Amino acid sequence: MRAVALSFLIITAASAFQSGNLPSTRINGAGRLQTKRYSTQEEIPIISPLSTTLDESITQNDLVEQLESSQQTSTLSNDLPELAWKGVILVLCALWASNFAATKLVVSQPGVDASMYSVARFGVAAAALAPGAIATLKKSKVDMETLWEAVVCGSWVAFGYLGQTLGLMTTTASKSCVICSLHCVFVAVVAEVWRVSRSTAETKFDYTRLIPAMIAVVGVAIVELKGAGGAPTIGDALSFAQPIGFGMGYLKLEEIMAKKPDGGLAVATIKLSVVFLASLLMYELTPLFSGASDFALTVPDISPILASPMAMAGILYTGLVTTAAALWVESIAFAKVSATDASIILTTEPLFAAFIGAMTLGEIFGASDYLGATLIVGACASAVLMGSKEEH
Repeated sequence: MRAVALSFLIITAASAFQSGNLPSTRINGAGRLQTKRYSTQEEIPIISPLSTTLDESITQNDLVEQLESSQQTSTLSNDLPELAWKGVILVLCALWASNFAATKLVVSQPGVDASMYSVARFGVAAAALAPGAIATLKKSKVDMETLWEAVVCGSWVAFGYLGQTLGLMTTTASKSCVICSLHCVFVAVVAEVWRVSRSTAETKFDYTRLIPAMIAVVGVAIVELKGAGGAPTIGDALSFAQPIGFGMGYLKLEEIMAKKPDGGLAVATIKLSVVFLASLLMYELTPLFSGASDFALTVPDISPILASPMAMAGILYTGLVTTAAALWVESIAFAKVSATDASIILTTEPLFAAFIGAMTLGEIFGASDYLGATLIVGACASAVLMGSKEEH
């Protein structure tokens, strides 16, 4: 996409140079290029005394036609890249789905618990993004209000991640991912509540937004009560922190990026730093929940991870690939694809999680699981499409 934008700039600059005029160019909030076209009635700014002579050979109408032609060329060349970016989001979806199985593999290693895994994973991820975030902060000049909003956003995300990690100690990867996918429905309902509460005019709550939620509840009930993963566990209950934490995180992130579209990397790093600190707090408090009488701060002992090749590989994979790199690619890919298309693609995550869980952990995804997951995925897609129709 950057190459397309660069080509477009070269074409328009060449046209402007030939006519002695230069179009007004800027980057809009979505990160896409916009070029102001002057009509034949407008006065086109002159950038050089020589442009008066040059303008005699190319009329203003010629300039407009050249600009329109270059824009058509740019639009045509953008069609295929957008399809490619949808493929990138699908790959991201598969990578995020693999987190569930990878987490279970790591915490199953001797001496590795959920808190140790979280500290290592998010510490590695935050450290990997830190250099780029510092450079972004210097360029974009992110204000204190944005930083605080990023901390709040990170707190919600930490709530979701810690619930995910603790839940996977006693539930299956596929069930955890199915529960996680409920964030689409959660976001749709909360967004509707916010719309009504923040409206200056008299607005009524759209109760049709509750239909996908009810369908999703039925799907979850089928998975929990009739699924191959067995009876409900405490891990299932903890996993419900995911749709709440991640859902609120998405809503807060949308507000932040609307105000500061160029601070994506910095915001992502702040979020990961907050998750790391929350993981560190959980690590320090774990002995108390295990029956220890005295509280003392300790330096995390990650020797069990270093001693296990499986744990080391899992930490590097989830920390660098599915967290740090995926968040960085996400900030680019989500600017190329509409939010509706991206959200619908992401509803396929439970299917990837079920497949990966079966391949790596030997988990069984029965007929009831498929039925429940289908209802949940359908509910998520319906919630997204209902929101998209309202926007248009």
